Amino acid sequence: MATLTPTLTLVSTDILTDSLSLSVTDSLSITGSAELKRIVTSTSSTIFAAASSYTKAYVYLKNISSTANEIITVEQADSGDEYFTLGAGEFAFFPWAAVVDLFADAATGTPTLEFGIFEA
Repeated sequence: MATLTPTLTLVSTDILTDSLSLSVTDSLSITGSAELKRIVTSTSSTIFAAASSYTKAYVYLKNISSTANEIITVEQADSGDEYFTLGAGEFAFFPWAAVVDLFADAATGTPTLEFGIFEA
């Protein structure tokens, strides 16, 4: 068993009336496989995580493009059901039940999606 320690820190002096200083850390037990990969996306939807290949997991995603209009859309199926979009340099970390496949496509260009899947 391995341990993954995610930390999220949010700091701002001008987003709220008061200063924001929030930090959350957790210790996650990784009992299954762990992988970190990259895929080149396109305007066609591509599966990057098939639910049948995983159990419950934590997922890390990052659009490593530096081109502003190369936005990656993350979907639950090749149906246009969007979860969220990642602009150039943006990232996400979330728990995944591995009951639906995860797909990605690009608004334009061929940005690279870096992803990590850590089975719990």
